Amino acid sequence: MMYDFFCIDIVGSSKDIEAQNDNIKNLLLIIKDFLSSYEKQIQTVFTGDGVIIWFKEDSLLSLQLALKIHQEFPQIKEGESCLALKIGIARGNAIEIDTAKSLVGIPVWGNGPAIVKRLCELCDEGHILLDFNAYENFITKYKNELEHLLSSPTSGPFFQDLGEYFVKHQKSIHVFNFCNNRPNEFVPIFGNNDFPVDKRGLIDRINIDLELSRPFDTFFEYEGIVLKKKIDRGHNIILLDESMKNMYHSLFQYATSYDSINTMLPSTFIKYQSNTSLLNYQAKLRRDSGKDNVDSKSVRIMIMEKYRIEKDWENHNTRDACIDFLNWHKDWGVTLLHIEPYYANELRRNIEESTNFQFKSMEIGLWKNKYTIQFGEYQLDDKKDEVRKYNIWISGSNTISYVNCELLITTLLDHNEIHEIKYNDDDKRKPEFINWSHNYLKPKFR
Repeated sequence: MMYDFFCIDIVGSSKDIEAQNDNIKNLLLIIKDFLSSYEKQIQTVFTGDGVIIWFKEDSLLSLQLALKIHQEFPQIKEGESCLALKIGIARGNAIEIDTAKSLVGIPVWGNGPAIVKRLCELCDEGHILLDFNAYENFITKYKNELEHLLSSPTSGPFFQDLGEYFVKHQKSIHVFNFCNNRPNEFVPIFGNNDFPVDKRGLIDRINIDLELSRPFDTFFEYEGIVLKKKIDRGHNIILLDESMKNMYHSLFQYATSYDSINTMLPSTFIKYQSNTSLLNYQAKLRRDSGKDNVDSKSVRIMIMEKYRIEKDWENHNTRDACIDFLNWHKDWGVTLLHIEPYYANELRRNIEESTNFQFKSMEIGLWKNKYTIQFGEYQLDDKKDEVRKYNIWISGSNTISYVNCELLITTLLDHNEIHEIKYNDDDKRKPEFINWSHNYLKPKFR
């Protein structure tokens, strides 16, 4: 039998038991009052720092309860501390065990109660996370009730598709985030709009699909041990030097087209990428694809203020690196474009608001029809003259991350404030920014 299961956990309850005592009492009273009319349909157990509920009949109750709890205990309070909660909702098979009925707890065994606990563990403060079965059941069987509950003609924007997460014992769970960060007179803020922090390290988080498995087998053959040691030490994952070289080599294998968004100055970018071999592999891709496809296109979009690029060229300390950057794109036929951050951030916000999706970063590389990579924050080390990047997120072409990263690039390319960066090394004049005619550069080797 398929049942809904609800798990709620109080963050930090074991650290400050006395301070949380009243909060726990109030939370239990709210849950009890809300479910008082449904006692025959549910079974509840208190876990010491939370509650697990078994819903014996199909309904929307578990989602309604989550909203009620967030209404009574708002997870975002300006200038105030709040009772931080984690909520998981799962739908799965379960078998009732007669011999367990005399024990305290829920006398069922199956993937439903197991998955709901894993979802709760995956949550950060304020998250309401669902598995695919619960999500699909709510939006199909209870479409009208859900739209009424959310005072919206469509419930889609309130569910973020987070893709696959790998939890305990390498169990794969397709996770949805139930949240709203744009309140109105009908619907308050609820949930946590951020991605849950990976609890089991980078390797477990990567969404390995058929498109990704072969290059990542190559990559982790070289780097898996090093990464695991960093994960075990609790460090952020920093992929540099040989690690990045192997990764780019693996990712560019079998690719036919690559577009990117860059927020680094030209001189910084060229210095950093000389350590990663990105440009070498991108050049190889341009050479290989250019032989087979005369219409092959590739763009790099620079998102930064125009004056910063001009100053990078004018500074005698960075001019040579800046010129190398500009000439590389001209030689290899990668169309170099520019847009001011104001316009780019506006487009990003529009996509995030319309899809209820959050980009990890504006540093994006997209291999057409294969996968996308988003880079986390980077740190400039002036003493060592190097760049250190923190964390990467890689998604196959079958994920919502890929779809929205591709949408962002396409939308930027269609914007009327995007300009092409033209540079002629012969006349030594600084780069020109001209309205882009949507003509793409072709490699010089043709």
